[in-house]
Amino acid sequence: MTILTRYRDRYRSAYADSMAMNLRLPADLAEALRALAAKTGRSQQDLAREALEEYVRDYPLRSYPREVRHMIIPAAGPDIGAPSWAGVDAGALLEQLLADRRASR
Repeated sequence: MTILTRYRDRYRSAYADSMAMNLRLPADLAEALRALAAKTGRSQQDLAREALEEYVRDYPLRSYPREVRHMIIPAAGPDIGAPSWAGVDAGALLEQLLADRRASR
């Protein structure tokens, strides 16, 4: 086994379940990403991956009004705790919010 084959095999096994892609960004967005990476101490790749994960995860929520998106997938985290939506009829609440929005136009 040559050194080249060993490195190629190691690369393939490490990234077998991932996809590589090139992303061209406008200069201002690229600079903002560089600045954020420097400020947070994270790589540009990690920041871009996290943003794409959030976008893909939350894309279906775009069909709901902005005011209720957080109720469909509430924030989670160690300091937030469990959502207190027990007993709330989400469908009725959504209908009421949509009716209020139509009435205010």
